[in-house]
Parts: sequence; structure tokens; C-alpha cells
Amino acid sequence: MTQKAGSRTLTSSKQRPQRLLNARSEARLLRSTRSEKGSALVELAVCLPLLALILVGTADFARVFYTTIQLTNAARAGAQFGAAGVTQSGDVAGMQTTAMTAINFTSPGITATASRSCGCATDPGVFSGPVSCTAPISVACSAGQHRVMTVTVTTSKAFSTISGLAGIPVFTQPLERSATMRVSE
Repeated sequence: MTQKAGSRTLTSSKQRPQRLLNARSEARLLRSTRSEKGSALVELAVCLPLLALILVGTADFARVFYTTIQLTNAARAGAQFGAAGVTQSGDVAGMQTTAMTAINFTSPGITATASRSCGCATDPGVFSGPVSCTAPISVACSAGQHRVMTVTVTTSKAFSTISGLAGIPVFTQPLERSATMRVSE
């Protein structure tokens, strides 16, 4: 509906030109984008430390798993060397050297220890106390028993996190992996 008041024409809100509504919408949109320009920077400033902490934590998580896998493989290699025969089971230095050379990374603080133990067992698998590994089998165990000789190699390392962030101290945790195998007699 149009009403004339003097020389002006009044238009109801339903009949306003579409062009006027588009201009107002564009003006509101421009005002809202201008007021939100700094919000992305604020959001980044809030989220960036958290993202950095997650990244460092993920890297440390991967490093600790890699280190434990390497320690396990090294202990297993040393035990395999000692389990090859009675003579090699007594070569503690050889088992330790084999374990140390099996590690795929060079890192200070990695240690390997090796030991040999013997016990007598019955056929059903009941073990008696430890016996001498150097005594002959017939002397070491009584009738109806046989000697079971095992070697154990243990590798260890003190693991430290990458760095202390935002006041979080560097965390150090000892990692230790062992492998025990029966010696072929």
C-alpha cells in the first residue's frame, strides 16, 4: 500500500525495495566480520600451547615404545647367543656384547647383564632347587631328573622425556627388558 503524504511516497515494510534490504544486510555482514578479525588470532594463541604439548607428548610416547622394542630385541639376541650351547652359555661377556651390538641406536646409558642358571626337573616339570652348571649332569641331578640350564639377558636404559615445557619437569624413567631361554644340551 502506498500513501501520499505531501510530495513523498510512503511504502509499507512489505513493499520495501529489495535493493535496500540487501544493502543493510551487506553493511551488517561487514560490521560483523570487522569485529571478528582478531578472534582467530586469540583462538590460535589459546590453542597453540596445547597443540605443542600434545605434539611433544606424542613424540615422547613414540620414543619410549621404540626404546623398549630395541631393548627387548637386544636382550633376545644376547639370550639366543647364550642358548646356542653349553659352552656359549658360560660366555657372559659374549652374551652382553651380542646384546649391545643388536641395539640399532647409539645412546649413552644402555647396559646389558647376563647370567646362567641351572636346576633339576622331573619329567612332569617339577623343579628342585638350583644346582651347579659346571658339574656333570649325572652328578648334578638325582635319578629320574634332568638338568635344565637357562640364560637370562637383561638390557636397561634410563629414558628421559624430550624437554620440559611450561614448567613441566623433564621426566626420567628406567626401562628394563629381559629375555630368558633354555640352553641346548
